[in-house]
Amino acid sequence: MQILELQQTDYDDSYSNGTINNSVDIAFRKINKSSIAFLIWRIENMSVVAIPREQYGTFYDTDSYVIFAASLYGQPVGVDSVAREVRGAPLEYHVHFWLGSSTTPDKSGVAAYKTVELDNFLTGTATQHRETQGNESPRFKSYFKSGLKVLTSEFSLLSLPKLYKVKGKCAPILIQMDNVSWDKFNSADIFLLHTSNVLFVWIGRASDAGEKLNAAKLATEMKELYNIPNISFVDDGYEKTLQDDEKKEWNKYLPLDKRHVLPENESQSHNSCQRSNNIRLYKCSENNGKYRVAEIKSGPLSQSDLEPDEVFIIDQETNGIWVWVGKRANEKERGEALRNARGFVKKKKYPNNTKVTRIVDGHEPVEFKTLFAFWKDENKAPGRGVKPTVLVSKFDAVTMEERPSLAAETQLVDDGSGSVTLWRIKQHNIVEVPKDRHGFFFNGDCYIVLYSYQTSAEEKHLLYYWLGSHATQEEITFANAKVMEIDEELGGLGFLARVIQGREPSHFLQLFKGKLIVFKGKGTDFDESGRNLKHPLQYFLHVFGSTLASSKAVQIHPKSSHLNSNYCYVLKRGKHAHIWCGHYSTGDQREMAKLFAGKDFELVLEGKEKSEFFDLIGGKVPYSTQLMRNDGDVKSPKLFHCTKMNGMLRAEEILFFTQNDLLPENVMLLDFFTVIYLWTGNLSSKEDQRQSLPMALEYLQTDPCGRDINIPIIHINQGCEPPSFIGFFPSWNKKLWKGYKSFGKRRQDIEMKNSKSNGKEINGYQKSSGHSDFDQYDKYPINILKEPNEKLPARVDPLNKELHLTHDDFVSVLKMTYVEFEKLPRWKQQELKKRAGLF
Repeated sequence: MQILELQQTDYDDSYSNGTINNSVDIAFRKINKSSIAFLIWRIENMSVVAIPREQYGTFYDTDSYVIFAASLYGQPVGVDSVAREVRGAPLEYHVHFWLGSSTTPDKSGVAAYKTVELDNFLTGTATQHRETQGNESPRFKSYFKSGLKVLTSEFSLLSLPKLYKVKGKCAPILIQMDNVSWDKFNSADIFLLHTSNVLFVWIGRASDAGEKLNAAKLATEMKELYNIPNISFVDDGYEKTLQDDEKKEWNKYLPLDKRHVLPENESQSHNSCQRSNNIRLYKCSENNGKYRVAEIKSGPLSQSDLEPDEVFIIDQETNGIWVWVGKRANEKERGEALRNARGFVKKKKYPNNTKVTRIVDGHEPVEFKTLFAFWKDENKAPGRGVKPTVLVSKFDAVTMEERPSLAAETQLVDDGSGSVTLWRIKQHNIVEVPKDRHGFFFNGDCYIVLYSYQTSAEEKHLLYYWLGSHATQEEITFANAKVMEIDEELGGLGFLARVIQGREPSHFLQLFKGKLIVFKGKGTDFDESGRNLKHPLQYFLHVFGSTLASSKAVQIHPKSSHLNSNYCYVLKRGKHAHIWCGHYSTGDQREMAKLFAGKDFELVLEGKEKSEFFDLIGGKVPYSTQLMRNDGDVKSPKLFHCTKMNGMLRAEEILFFTQNDLLPENVMLLDFFTVIYLWTGNLSSKEDQRQSLPMALEYLQTDPCGRDINIPIIHINQGCEPPSFIGFFPSWNKKLWKGYKSFGKRRQDIEMKNSKSNGKEINGYQKSSGHSDFDQYDKYPINILKEPNEKLPARVDPLNKELHLTHDDFVSVLKMTYVEFEKLPRWKQQELKKRAGLF
């Protein structure tokens, strides 16, 4: 356990101007505390100056800003929000100070203490965020749905050429570079080069699909805004295939003989998105004038770890630092919390751009609560959080289609009244299970379930595969392959759910009308009559659930030590059954237990058992009698764009997501805590689709709140979304993707409109097609590839160095295209490689 003492040298100079100031800046006095609002100020001459609303979303990297956001709890706010007063419902306040990469310490210092000043004006309940250029939080990005621009200075607007980087997988972020140089380039990014005649769009080989779309959109906007005659697309490594006049223009500013482009720049990669389950809790205290930070726990964390008299730091390393201030902590602690957290960042030697957020007890934002497996708001005010479930008696498919928010909340697609086909995996075959044996599962087996149901418009199908806890790896692998095969045979159903024993989702249980039993061992094939699967005549069941959509029973060893006062149990002996009901079990739980007992049963209440009952289960011994509480708040759904970079999982959260954030080129992950949805866009790559399940499992393993990796994972395809998924998205539009244009189509449209493309061949785009395998390899400059094998980058294949050349270098060195080279005999290829120094 680590103990740190913060010295004066650990603090930012920016805070030396003071942290607590009773006076309130005149700019802040105009704020109506009971109004939804979004406001931005820039630091000018050591003061805060409001910027015009039309400039919201444009920042200068030499400046510092203060941003104020007030909204209803858990609701979005941003550039397009209209200020309006709210009565009778609490507002949540967020105050950010944003620091440009070239801002001065004076400006950042004013922004820091003005944030505290504004917080004091808001009675000290705001969440404070320190944001840095290039490492903004998901909440900050959510304010600017149309995008962000980060420019170098107002004086550079008229001078050309200018180089911009395009970032942002959802909302575009346009970042102006401080000079035009090959040093800025890497294959994971997209750049816009604005010259007097042409706007070049350089597409990095490994760039993201969403960023490509954003680049096409931004290029079109800039062409109109600056009246640029021509847009030219340049593919990474194909620069020499540009038309002569455009190549000449490009060469003026970025000489091709000086081209030096590496794969994604690892130092610039977004650490903030890198998934890690490393999380530690530190307690803060003053000790003889020194600030002491003592580690008390490493995750997963519990809400009960936080004490209202204290201040705690939650350390997620480069993913961010949170400082939580208890409601009974003193004013000095509250005012200096962010300053001390920054001191902690410096003491731990974390990057200077590490996000720091101050949270106040009782005013925790949703993104903070998700760090904890369980969170309960004791004083939840009306209007905060999830609305109470409306009582509905019908859960049929039509009702759920009409009320998708109810389907999402209950995770029910319909009432389970459709038709079920059930198969059991038997070695390398599948055997259909007869209808009268549906609901009898064995923990040593795997099953495939096809469910068909009728909606108002058509028949739909869902495919589940259930994996027993004691099934062999061989059978699990076969079940995985077989379910894909069935899906393909049925033309792609668009809904494929992995279900692990013990983590069955509500709708799956509802298919068996609340009567699912999981027996021990493997299901044998036939009884003596040669017809039915056998199941035990005597068994002891632990019954779970209190509704048809949550009820199931699991066979356990008949021992009284397995009893628990919170549940019901069924002891079946032939046709007779005992139903044991724990003290804390409800009437609904007892009704569900009766489903497993048959007609001939005896009710046994805890504490009133006859001695014969305990004799049947091996004698009375102590068992768990403690009341279990599980009344935490329902978790909000979270949407992520997940990618693998350098073997590390990066998960970028999209706060306040909408259907527009589901790009057909992507595979997206929606996390509802008890279930994971993997949404597959129709234009997503086969590799992304193949990686989606391992990625979802890694996502669960790297969750800091200690997740169960066995929760259901449901694959759904674009256009086949069930109401239980649609309900998480406000205002779902079934026609949204009807006229969708991919980047390739948008690029084609732009190139066709170009004033210079009349009758000419379009640059490089067709030329690069057919080279897809060649283009998948990391590309390096020739001088790097000619190094001895021991000095080569880790991802270079020393036996096939030519694959790591760009197209242009390949043609230059080997005097032919890769397609032509591929057709040569092996000996001839080796000879050419030796001559070129690549063998």
